Amino acid sequence: MQTSPTPAGSLFSRPLALLKTPALAADREAALFSLKCLVAAILGLYVSLRIGLTRPFWVLGTVYLVSQPLSGATLSRGLFRLLGTIGGAVATVALVPRLANEPLALSAALAAWMALCLYLAMLDRTPRAYAFLLAGYTTSLIGFPSVMAPGEVFAVAITRVQEICIGILAATLVHGLVLPRKVAHRVQARVAAILADAERWTRDMRAGAKDAVLAQDRTKAAMDLLELHTLSIHLPFDSADGAAQAQILRALHDRMLDVLMRSSAVDDSMAALRAPERDAPPPGAADANAWRDLSQANLSSALAELDSAHRDCRLLEAQLRSARPDWRVRVPARLAEKANGHVLHRDRRVALRSALGAFVGIALGCGLWIATAWSDGATAVSIIGTACVLFGTTEAPAGQVARYLLGSSIGVAVGLVYGFAIFPALSDFAGLAAALAPVLLLCGSFLARPPYLLGALGVVLTFPLIAGLGARNAANFAGAINSSVALFVGTAAALCSMRLFQTLDPNRSRKQLQDSIARDIARRVRGRVRNAAGWTSRMVDRLGQLAPRLRGQPQAAHTLRAIVADMRAASAVAELRAWGRGLQGQNARTCHAELIDAATAHFRTRAVVRHELDARLLQSLERLRSAVVAGDEPGRERALSLLSDLRRDLLSPLIAHER
Repeated sequence: MQTSPTPAGSLFSRPLALLKTPALAADREAALFSLKCLVAAILGLYVSLRIGLTRPFWVLGTVYLVSQPLSGATLSRGLFRLLGTIGGAVATVALVPRLANEPLALSAALAAWMALCLYLAMLDRTPRAYAFLLAGYTTSLIGFPSVMAPGEVFAVAITRVQEICIGILAATLVHGLVLPRKVAHRVQARVAAILADAERWTRDMRAGAKDAVLAQDRTKAAMDLLELHTLSIHLPFDSADGAAQAQILRALHDRMLDVLMRSSAVDDSMAALRAPERDAPPPGAADANAWRDLSQANLSSALAELDSAHRDCRLLEAQLRSARPDWRVRVPARLAEKANGHVLHRDRRVALRSALGAFVGIALGCGLWIATAWSDGATAVSIIGTACVLFGTTEAPAGQVARYLLGSSIGVAVGLVYGFAIFPALSDFAGLAAALAPVLLLCGSFLARPPYLLGALGVVLTFPLIAGLGARNAANFAGAINSSVALFVGTAAALCSMRLFQTLDPNRSRKQLQDSIARDIARRVRGRVRNAAGWTSRMVDRLGQLAPRLRGQPQAAHTLRAIVADMRAASAVAELRAWGRGLQGQNARTCHAELIDAATAHFRTRAVVRHELDARLLQSLERLRSAVVAGDEPGRERALSLLSDLRRDLLSPLIAHER
């Protein structure tokens, strides 16, 4: 029996399909990233050695700290690192020589500077925070080791700035010129995915999807918007069109907020209309059908506005892809107006707590160093300061420090092998580059995988130092052992310090976020918010932070839904407050004042999600509705719509709780 020949295309189709699988695609990206990091590291190392600098391991560390998979992110991170390094160097040169004879005062001054830098970094919450972190731990790296020789601090600071500049230039050149990965492409892909998700859950909502699923979808969108904001910081460094793309992203963010809020309003309106028994009026109230008719009319209007918001998002997405500088004239004026973009939540109390914890940890380390007069204590204290600042921006930094410590332990072992078995046999730079390549390639591939990033950094930042990488590659065994001991002692001390002073309890963190949300909702109800769009953006940012902290909680979906309902209710009250200034009739003014007072009292004392009716507030709603219907006040239709929205938002958490 003769078989038909296999088509040539089919011989290659399966291998090609295998190469396109997500796992292998990630491996290819990691391999390319690692190769580019290696080229940048070797280039920076060559320049550093060629011009006679004495600490080329700083160049290697800079290359791997600055390098990012996206070329624009590498450039922006390099700029922030340079600015932070210069700021830290200036502060160190200003402090160390003046206080060198007062060790306690010097320790307190350096610790205070690093704590200030950490505080500012935690308030920033964008990639720009890297500049503040660098300003802090640059002081730690060059300040404490210079205490024993304060006259050399200026030379050390200048050397570090030079080495950092070389590393930044090498990294940005290689990642920007060799197969660059554009931030704009990542942004466009994320925007397309976010809009597709939003349209999907709008369709699911209309089809009657479960409330818990919809709440999770919306909070995921809040987290996605934060990711887009982070990427937008890098866009101006990506290309000449980056500034226009960042502006379009701000407008798109504002419209996506409309999608989120209107979608949740439609969802709650549909739930209220499906649950007429819960929508019954309180005792003594009038016709329930009037509220139902208003709700039905508002639902139709909200659906139309939601569809319009989806179309606007797609229109802005098209402008993002074209990235024309004149994009404003190509969209409706309402979209081209000044956009707020992403407004970040900043918790000054948490930032202050972390900064004070870092100050105490660094000060205690300095005190032990002074008391014991340990010759390598400066190295240990510099590690404590670096860890407390670099990892102090997270709520539970101890786990990150532990992963870095594991990587550093591997780096010590690798450094000893290189310093006493490999480097002595080398005679030229080509041999040095070939010897470093295996470790650097391996570290670079792990850097591209987030779960292993800190361990890989521990290796790549530690082994060149222990190996004595320099012009002569001369390692001193006693010095290497002492440095290794100081490294372990410093990291272990930082781990203990951060567990004691810089770790925030998850329950406490969750409660602080919820308290911040409740306070701002109360401010909005009292009319204390001037920028409504900025307020909404900040609240959605808080929702994006709160959602992961609620994961696993039995009432997570209900809590998130209730918060969004409270946000809408607060906005309705604020608009009703402004509308009431033009009321003419005495009865309408009295009922309006009663409603505002009841709403203010309701949200002033609301610390947790309630599962019962606020009868006073609902009765005042009914009385004001009756007064508006009976009178002829300006803006009557809009006021009735707001009253209906407010009633729905007050009842929606109760309806969701009972389903």
